[in-house]
Amino acid sequence: MAGQAGFFDTDERPAWLSAAGDPLERLAKVVDFELFRPDLEAAVPRTDRSKGGRPP
Repeated sequence: MAGQAGFFDTDERPAWLSAAGDPLERLAKVVDFELFRPDLEAAVPRTDRSKGGRPP
């Protein structure tokens, strides 16, 4: 096992990925992912989340 992630590892990892040249950031500059939103929402409809959860 590689070890357990520390408390601050989840905060520092995105900065480390950006500094290392995150390929997803480069891809996001080239591809407008919002163009896919209507197709994704039609293919994977979400349930109404207004009901449920902890009552006030």
